[in-house]
Formats: sequence, C-alpha cells, structure tokens
Amino acid sequence: MTKISEIAKMCNVSKTTVSRVLNNHPYVSKEKREQILKVIEELDYAPSSLARNFRTNKTQTIALSVPRFDHPFFAQLVKGVSLAALENDYKVLIFQTFYDSKNELDVMGKLKNREVDGVILGALENEWNVIKPYLKYGPILLCNEYHHSASIPIIGYDEFEATYKAVNHLIKKGHRKIGFCYDTSYSQAQGQRKEGFIKALADNDLLHNDDWIFGHGFNIEDGFRICDEIVKLKEKPTALFTGNDQVAAGIIKKTTTLGYKIPECLAIVGYDNQSICQVTTPTITTIDIPIMELGQCTVIELIKYFNDDLELKRDIIKLPTKLKIREST
Repeated sequence: MTKISEIAKMCNVSKTTVSRVLNNHPYVSKEKREQILKVIEELDYAPSSLARNFRTNKTQTIALSVPRFDHPFFAQLVKGVSLAALENDYKVLIFQTFYDSKNELDVMGKLKNREVDGVILGALENEWNVIKPYLKYGPILLCNEYHHSASIPIIGYDEFEATYKAVNHLIKKGHRKIGFCYDTSYSQAQGQRKEGFIKALADNDLLHNDDWIFGHGFNIEDGFRICDEIVKLKEKPTALFTGNDQVAAGIIKKTTTLGYKIPECLAIVGYDNQSICQVTTPTITTIDIPIMELGQCTVIELIKYFNDDLELKRDIIKLPTKLKIREST
C-alpha cells in the first residue's frame, strides 16, 4: 500500500505538504498541488479514512433511530435520510429500537463513544431528561416526533392541524360519531393529533366517546383487531381517523369481509398517503405528508451543526400536509 512518505519523496516535498493537499488545505502552490495530485492519481492512492477520522475527530457518519424500518413510513424516511447523507458525503447507521427505550440508549452510546457525529431520532422512547445529557457528545435532532421542552431542532408536521382538517372533513360529510386511533400513548406527536381531534369535535358541538378511542395502531393486523373491537360495541362510530394507512387498510379489509360497506357503514381516514391507499377497495382518504422531504430536511439541518460551529437550540420546523380525498369517505 502506498504511503504518504512515498508520495512526498516522488514529488520532492514534505509529508506535511502532501497531507495539506489531501485535506484540501491552503498554503500549497498551484504547481506543487497539481504535481502531487497527478502522482496520487497515478498511484491510485486512497488515504485511510480511519486515520483521517482520528485527526479530525469526525466519522462522517450519522445515526438514525427508528422503531422499525419494515413499516412503509419509516422505510421512506430511511430512504430520504440516506439519500441526503450520501449527497453530503455522510454515511448512515440505522438502528431499530422496536419501541424499546434501552435500544434507544444504545444509539446514544454510539454518540458518546464518538462512533457517530450526530443522531436523528425518528421517535422518542425515553424521557427527554434521559436523552439530554448526551448532547455534550454531539448534536441530536428529533424527526417525526415532538417534545414540549426538548432544547433541540424538531422537524415534523403540524399534527394538530392535519388531524383537525381530517376530522373536520368527516364532520362535513355528516358524521357525528367519530373515532380516533393512535399508536403509542407516550408520544407527544400523537398527543397533538388527539388534541386536534378533540378540538375539531368541540368546534362542531360534538363530544368524543372514550369507547371510540383505539390504541396500539401500527399495522394491518392492528386494523383487524380494531375492527373486531368496533363490531363488539353496542354504539358504534360511523367514521374513524386511523392515523395510519396500514391500520386503515386493515380495518377496510376486515369490515368488508364482515359485510359492512365503506364508507356507508364506516368512513375511514388514514395518514401518510402510502401506496396502499390506492390499491384497497375502496381507496383510502388520507393525510398526505412529504416523508422523503422530512428525511432530507433533517439531514441538512443536522449537518449545519457539524460545519458551522452553531449552538444547538430549540427550533421547530413544520412541513406542510394536505388532505387527499378518495373513496373511503
């Protein structure tokens, strides 16, 4: 393997001069720089990234934590983050927490041990006071999650407003008995959605019914379960904000199998605008969100704190959402 000392000897310069060229530092004449670059190219020299990392104290690596990446939403988020990272010469390490707080702390350990330059949390499994001490090791950003007091950039959507317009759409369709689905009760983003749901009802002189609030809604199988729970109710909702296209698809599949018509018996609104919305029968009305853009925006925001020596501070960035009306309502 070619060494810097060999390149220096061939160019009749010091190893320091070669190192400056490799790291694009100034104070090297144009002629010397071109000569050194020519020799480097001829020798097909590749500097050790590990050695460079030790010198710069940078890994050029970002950690992305998500609950699971086999869910279509998180798969798209991973894609957006990865593309933006590659465009900016960074690698991405992807960690699945499976909604386990201990797994999330393993990611924080990577930051503490200088194995990554920064962390993007696609969910928040621990209390903020558990995560906060790790900020002294590098920048941490929240993506697709919200926290009322976290002193870091938060990139996501206006969950309150998105849910409000979805529920208001159902009310305009004549529904007065509207249910609500969520995934985890400890997510503050999910809490904002519930606030939007309740506010939309209140603004139309309607009350929410606790029997029509369904938790742990993550996937198609949860949609089957929620459908079973609805069928058992003496008084049933006529419309449902599912908060998730996979859940919406599961409910539609199960209800139609049982002989109920959508939306005549139960109107459905999803969230995310995944491809599955267009292949169900009926197709799914949903909230369209720019997931790829979310991932890309988060990477660009994180990199600012690598390059510009900026002080990390709270900054809430909300990407736009829109209601996509289809056959399920």
